[in-house]
Amino acid sequence: MDVRGVSYLPTSVRVRAGSSSAQDLDVGSNSLRSYLLSANQHFVLDIQTRNDGSKFAELVLESPLDREQQKTHEMVLTAVDGGSPLRSGTAQITVTVLDANDNVPVFDRSVYRVTLVENAPRGSLVLKLNATDLDEGANGEITYSFSGHKTQEVFDLNSKTGEITVKGTVDFEDMKIFEMHIEAKDNGPIPLSGQCRITLHIMDMNDNYPEITIKSLKNTVKEDIPVGTVIALVAVSDRDTGDNGKAHHSNPVNRTFFGVCNTINKVNEWFLPHICTVV
Repeated sequence: MDVRGVSYLPTSVRVRAGSSSAQDLDVGSNSLRSYLLSANQHFVLDIQTRNDGSKFAELVLESPLDREQQKTHEMVLTAVDGGSPLRSGTAQITVTVLDANDNVPVFDRSVYRVTLVENAPRGSLVLKLNATDLDEGANGEITYSFSGHKTQEVFDLNSKTGEITVKGTVDFEDMKIFEMHIEAKDNGPIPLSGQCRITLHIMDMNDNYPEITIKSLKNTVKEDIPVGTVIALVAVSDRDTGDNGKAHHSNPVNRTFFGVCNTINKVNEWFLPHICTVV
């Protein structure tokens, strides 16, 4: 006897999973008297009597089945007569539990923290996600997708493998931190989904040239101008951070007449050499 059922049923409902009938050629008290079922945690017998007095047994599910815990259930059904001595016959019952989409895809982490250098080449692997679903077949097949659309211009997500790769320009100066929300959805008839969050920190590289702006304080300089007179303000900026953004200044030309004096905030004064009058 092979009985197939579903993987989850409410405990409040008695479900009849199958029926079985035994034959005994004897009559009277020697005929079939009852059925017995081997010990198990989910099934019981409900013995019924037909109009002609013959008996048959129905297999009744009394507690929920979970395919992920146990895929098959093996039981022995015994038919016993009322003769002396008692005689009996047995049948093997195999209940195969079919999968239902009752498990949500789960990522191995709820939050991922990743670091990526700016200007990473297109196609560079950022992260390979891993989500699992205990169901089988289509119920356990997972499709990955971005929950939001902001990061899709810079990064690509393989819907089957969960690999996130670079597809655009990664620029620290434009975006220092990306936050992605990823959804893993199964392919069941009523899909279930799980989510995770990725915090991606971009590491600055020295990819910006210092920019110089000059504000002239004097359009002309007299020949007898005092040494140390400030004639222009020089501002230097670099979009990089840390040591990559620190600029060092020099005056490679006209050192006979002009010099540079460093001041705070990357603003510098050009002056006649020997004396710096900046306070």
